[in-house]
Amino acid sequence: MSQFTTKARSDLVSVEVTGESAYVVLTHGTISIWFGRNAAENLVSRILMTISKVDYATEHEKEVLCDFEEINEFENNGYILSSYARKDTRYRAIFVVPFSNRRALDSFVASVQRDLEHNEVRMTLRWRGGLARMRILCQELRRLDCFALVTPAFRDNL
Repeated sequence: MSQFTTKARSDLVSVEVTGESAYVVLTHGTISIWFGRNAAENLVSRILMTISKVDYATEHEKEVLCDFEEINEFENNGYILSSYARKDTRYRAIFVVPFSNRRALDSFVASVQRDLEHNEVRMTLRWRGGLARMRILCQELRRLDCFALVTPAFRDNL
């Protein structure tokens, strides 16, 4: 059974949304996400799209080791190159993935799904959190039917 728990004080510092194959921790400035290897493909998409819907300004910083020519491919998919440096025969590139760009978000979702074929995935997103958005995102995540709210302190405020 999925669980939805919170760590709450009167000023609500963080909220943890837990399920069998994913969990999400919300704070005022970041969203930390874990996807287990058994996370369904559509779960990854649904969670990331839901976050984008609640705050289109959400971003993820993604580090990639690639050939120089591939940097342009990432940019064509909507990623924003932040920096790059040569590392041996390849390049270590850091991109910002803007959730406001649907092409970038779709590409990012696909990359997470590919990564899940080999390992669990952890990521941190930057967003314009705050209590109101935290509540809205919790409500939206509950609608995905993969999380359940069990902590009365936060449930009463939704």
